[in-house]
Amino acid sequence: MKIRKSIISVWLLLVLSSMSFGATSVAVVNIPEVSERYHRRTDLEARFELVRTDLNKNRDALRDKITRAGRSLQEELKPGTDEFYAREKELAMYEAELQYFVESQGRRIERELAGSLKLIFDDIQAAVIDIAKQRGIDIVLAADQLPDAPPENTSQVRQQIVLQKVIYWHPNVDITDDVVAHLNQAYDAANKGGK
Repeated sequence: MKIRKSIISVWLLLVLSSMSFGATSVAVVNIPEVSERYHRRTDLEARFELVRTDLNKNRDALRDKITRAGRSLQEELKPGTDEFYAREKELAMYEAELQYFVESQGRRIERELAGSLKLIFDDIQAAVIDIAKQRGIDIVLAADQLPDAPPENTSQVRQQIVLQKVIYWHPNVDITDDVVAHLNQAYDAANKGGK
């Protein structure tokens, strides 16, 4: 009996609260699509490509140095001599330097990339909030669609299905294009003024 009264009380509370606040306005936004179309992401990718190219040049220069030192060791010096051991030690130091360079720069790039991804999401979230406030939208849900290409196995299908946040939405509640326009307009204006 107590459980039934509790259920009725909760139901009455929900009915009364929905009556006093009116209808809830809901919209959806496709975050991966917004990210893909956001100009800042394209600019960041171009910047990271330049950084990668520069790092690859530095890495290749270190590898060349190691290769030359290794050839020099084999061709010019007699094994067992002090000079041979000194050059062998030098070669080991170059190899350690290369390994450290590759690992440390890889970690640095990962940190910067993670920071950039977070920055892009923060921008998207701010744009969604702006649009929602302008239009009186109470809730914005993340919505995306299953890829057109068939998954390779059943676990991929299950994962894609489980990750779906919204199953259906009417096109009128999709604010993806508006978020993209808002983001790119603000980003392009900021970059135009900064250049």
